[in-house]
Amino acid sequence: MRRPKTFGEWCILAGAVLTSLVALLAVLGEALAPGNATESYLVVDGKVYEVPPLLPPLSEVRLGSRTVVFLMGTDQLGRDVFSRLLAGARFVLAVAFLSTAVSALVGVLLGLLSGYVGGLLDRALSLVMDSLYSLPGLIVAIALAALLGTGVVNMSMAIAVAYIPSYFRMVRGQVLSLKSAPFVEAARVAGAGPLDVALRQIMPNTFPAIASLLPITFADAIITEAGLSFLGLGIEPPTPDWGFDLNKGRQFFLAGYWWIGVFPGLAIVVTVLGFLLLGEGLNEMLNPKRWQA
Repeated sequence: MRRPKTFGEWCILAGAVLTSLVALLAVLGEALAPGNATESYLVVDGKVYEVPPLLPPLSEVRLGSRTVVFLMGTDQLGRDVFSRLLAGARFVLAVAFLSTAVSALVGVLLGLLSGYVGGLLDRALSLVMDSLYSLPGLIVAIALAALLGTGVVNMSMAIAVAYIPSYFRMVRGQVLSLKSAPFVEAARVAGAGPLDVALRQIMPNTFPAIASLLPITFADAIITEAGLSFLGLGIEPPTPDWGFDLNKGRQFFLAGYWWIGVFPGLAIVVTVLGFLLLGEGLNEMLNPKRWQA
């Protein structure tokens, strides 16, 4: 394997390692989790044992014939923090993936339509998107989450709406600069229709910019999801969620039980950092003109 040479290649490598690790832990969470993510008991040899609450990290507890090591300790209810961390990864990544997919699909299609058609439609869509873009994404997500309610789909839709303008503005700008390019004019002269020109000539040239924006939106979606859960607008407890656990851990931090909130917070930081590095590396590799300026 060739050693990375440029800053972009190093960013992609580091981001890929971090995001792959998080995804792997999310997939293998149930097999790796030693404790119960939603309840304060464990079943060993057919018997139910209560797990002591507020155990510090690396605590060993004898439950029947089995010694259980709580790698990250237990929370105030006796639930395994490590198990909740792994289970929460699946929920967080699912929300981020769904919201990113929806925002990219809708934003790209609207940006392509607005930039290519122009006129009154372009002015109307640009006004709506610019107004939405001027608002902080978390504020928009909070308002929509409060309106739609809790749940994976509702949270994803609330977050997606906040990031649609980013894709719209980027694709619209690309289309405006490409629709009068020589290869587009040549396609029109050759008899290509408007739909064919938009989808086959212009759209493929926007893919590098879209690809570099996707990981960054994914990272923003994770932060927004954690913010919603922190404020109580996420999933209903006791479903594991990093933002919810971070909020609960904050209440016990000053009492010395730091591990309840620190580990979910670190999980958010590492995951977001991985996707940001991936996006920055892709941006440098796919859009070299930006770095030559």
